Amino acid sequence: MQYSIFYFKRNLRVSYFATILTLFTMIIIPTNSVAQDTEKVLPKKIIFETDMCFDVDDVGALAVLHTLADSGEAEILAISFNEVHPNGANAIRAINTWYNRGEIPIGVYKGDLANPDTSKYLDSLANFPHNPPSIELSSSLELYLEVLGEQPDNSVTIISVGFLNNLYDLLKTDPKLIDQKVTELVVMAGLVNDNFNTVRHDLVDQTEEVIRNWPTRLVISQHGGSVRTGTKLAESPAENPVREAYYQWFNGQYKGRASWDQVAVLYGVRGLDDYFTEVTEGSGRLLNGFEWKMQPGFRSYLGARLSDSEFTEIIENLMVKPPRR
Repeated sequence: MQYSIFYFKRNLRVSYFATILTLFTMIIIPTNSVAQDTEKVLPKKIIFETDMCFDVDDVGALAVLHTLADSGEAEILAISFNEVHPNGANAIRAINTWYNRGEIPIGVYKGDLANPDTSKYLDSLANFPHNPPSIELSSSLELYLEVLGEQPDNSVTIISVGFLNNLYDLLKTDPKLIDQKVTELVVMAGLVNDNFNTVRHDLVDQTEEVIRNWPTRLVISQHGGSVRTGTKLAESPAENPVREAYYQWFNGQYKGRASWDQVAVLYGVRGLDDYFTEVTEGSGRLLNGFEWKMQPGFRSYLGARLSDSEFTEIIENLMVKPPRR
């Protein structure tokens, strides 16, 4: 009888501790799983720096960025316009409104720009619905200082698909803020003797200053010239300003255009993934003779791992996907 009571009490204790362990496991493990899942889907904080004016791939890039925001991969903090076209901001706002993000703050370059570009499509896009309507805009510098100041440390990625005049102004004004808040600057440009984004409007010296002294990681994205996207926009609704931009750019047709800017956005949001390799050796050069060396974790450029047709499919599907309603 004593042995029976002993074994009963021992089994009771074992059962009690097993129950506690089971409950502990049920509470802790799902909590950890939720934490891990939350970490995986946290959107990347993006400021988009664009010269949306002369070429149309900026429009496609903004469409890609909005679609990635719809999927929870990106949070668009602000958009900075580095051209001086009077309808640039309203055209950008029209695209944002189409994607239900008309509230995204926009800043514009308010300095002097040599030989400003004209545009085939900005005037048309500015006539599309946009909310809020036309308002006085802050300078891009003011916008950067405000938006970066509100973000956690080491949390912001800047994707530049145009000129570096706004980033030059920011660097000269508050390099410590950049160092504190920005994790990476993605620059769409040719690595050697680029003849557009790094030199147009007599901005090569400002470009040199940014590449030389930007205090955080800077990655050059130059792929996309042979990745042609935009033909599928013909299937998009006429109310879509992205569709209109490509239609106007091709003089009333829908054709594939080079996708330099979309490729930069794809990397800026999704990282290397299976799309790119990061090259940390070699050097880059500007047309004014300035050269810089690649340094792991500081200066690098991207190599493509996918074929042009694979990039085309990925990018075009992102460009034409309807906004989340």
